Amino acid sequence: MPRTATTIVGQLISDKAPYSVLYEPFNTSQGLKSVDINYLIPGFNIMENDFDKILTSLFDLSGSFKLGVKRDDSLSKRLIKYILGNESSISFKKAKYLNLKKGLIIKDPFLVFASKYLSQNHKVIMCERPLLPLAGSFKRMSWSFSEYNRLLKDFDRMGLDIKNSNQFNENNSISPFVVGAIQFFYLYTLFKQKILNNDNIYFFNQHDLSINPNNSITSLFDWLNIDYSKKDINKIAISISGSSTKNKSPKQGVQHDKLYDKEYANDYFQSILTKDEIKYVKECEIIICSGGEI
Repeated sequence: MPRTATTIVGQLISDKAPYSVLYEPFNTSQGLKSVDINYLIPGFNIMENDFDKILTSLFDLSGSFKLGVKRDDSLSKRLIKYILGNESSISFKKAKYLNLKKGLIIKDPFLVFASKYLSQNHKVIMCERPLLPLAGSFKRMSWSFSEYNRLLKDFDRMGLDIKNSNQFNENNSISPFVVGAIQFFYLYTLFKQKILNNDNIYFFNQHDLSINPNNSITSLFDWLNIDYSKKDINKIAISISGSSTKNKSPKQGVQHDKLYDKEYANDYFQSILTKDEIKYVKECEIIICSGGEI
């Protein structure tokens, strides 16, 4: 899922194991030129053979990337992207020309609904987050979820029960970014039922990482068979916590703010969401998790 510490998870694995991280190559705004829609689902919104070709090109480090220039980018940021590339293409160049490590981590929330297919041949880490902090993060970043209606059709073709989907549409008293987070959480909860009890899929809880990083990282490394010492885990936990600062919330609009204490990652929503939004999110979470109706 987006906004669930996927970037941190990719970094902490690559710091201890021989893997290079590819940053969101399936992100249509800045990733591979061959990817034209977000949230690919092999066999439903892309042919499996076509998906395999894209994946193989990544493993062969032979992909071609978009510029990723955005309308609100500053002049300096535009120049950097034209000259060096964006986050996705730069990570690709590092993996191809600099790191020379043994394998790849594809760090990409846009593959969340491709995870069942991917797990046939690869290990998949599914990063999760509770709905309230997820909604707070979506709103902080001003992220909506424009793919919702398209994915509902894909989910219908997959045979998933989407009868309650209209309950989570636009609400005049609730921020569209909060509605987007609810819609995403709803789809993820439906999809998760198809991937439970899969030995190749590990569910990584972002909330556990924020309150007990040592245990969270240890469990992940054990699943991946990565060797570590207690000192290693302590060092990694300190490096990602941001605990040297007193900031209890990240800056508005900053995607990866390293200067706030991650212990409060799932608390800062209280300063982002209105009381009505908090109440609405809680109601929706009960409905989604129980499969009931309003």
